[in-house]
Amino acid sequence: MNERYEQLREQRLAKIDEDYRALLEAIPPLSMMGVEGVRMGMAAMTSSREKTPGVSMRDVEIAGPNGPVPTRIYAPENYSGPKLGVYVHTHPGGFVGGGGLGTWDWMNTLLAAKVPCVVVAPDFRLPPENRYPKGLEDCWAVLQWVERQGLAQGWDPARIAVGGGCTGGNFAAVLSLMARDAGGPKLSLQILESWLADAHGATPSHEEFAEGYGLRHEDNDFVIGNYISDESQRKDWRVSPLLVESVAGVAPALITVGEWDVLRDEDVAYGDRLKAAGVPVDVHVIPQMGHFPNPRLAHELHEIHIKGLAAAIGPDAA
Repeated sequence: MNERYEQLREQRLAKIDEDYRALLEAIPPLSMMGVEGVRMGMAAMTSSREKTPGVSMRDVEIAGPNGPVPTRIYAPENYSGPKLGVYVHTHPGGFVGGGGLGTWDWMNTLLAAKVPCVVVAPDFRLPPENRYPKGLEDCWAVLQWVERQGLAQGWDPARIAVGGGCTGGNFAAVLSLMARDAGGPKLSLQILESWLADAHGATPSHEEFAEGYGLRHEDNDFVIGNYISDESQRKDWRVSPLLVESVAGVAPALITVGEWDVLRDEDVAYGDRLKAAGVPVDVHVIPQMGHFPNPRLAHELHEIHIKGLAAAIGPDAA
């Protein structure tokens, strides 16, 4: 980081609460943590989060091209309204982490209860043991299953959304493009949160926020290096959806990203492409936020996503 950006970082971090500053500065480079360290860190980060009550959970295995995909399904209990819409949540974790059926119970029960909706969460295969495109293929199989089985499950297959954060947002964007190209499922919304849109990491925000804001610029190569098997795959739109030839006709999008996130510029650029193509898009750049949200203000970010999902697939959705 050059001297100017170092000074700016000190000025910025001086304006936020001490706990959040400590969080941003405490996260080591992912390459130093290693794959197992990232996995343990993600598990520790989520293990203390409480589930929202009043939500049922059941586990199924969904057939995919690489074998069964363990999947957890969340639904509000004692619900008696119209058929529920479905949100397919592709979890974050830098591609290599965040797995396990119970890891995201806290988030998925919150969404199921508050939207309300059914949440379908695939425990997709992770690299480097299972490199691109296996995890993506798992998620595509689950999304297709939701469309095929929706009516039989008592859901509304006309109201399906996908979404995720970080690398999960990468999957959600790619799945939305795949659904467009395949002629379905017809998606009502894609939620893309602080997400990896371009595997090259060459935008100005990657330089300005290269370190000290949670996710580092150097982490990009760790994340992508463990995901792909050949450097040429960085140019593949299924790895870098920002590089797809056209975004016309893709699902409406809700994009949220921190002002201080290295991924900010590529996320905003994708939103600009959607808008130029006539795709409804709502972009929120959250002030004074790095890649990871301030725990004290995280509820505000959750409310943005809950309201977006409710408008797209909730019981009162148009």
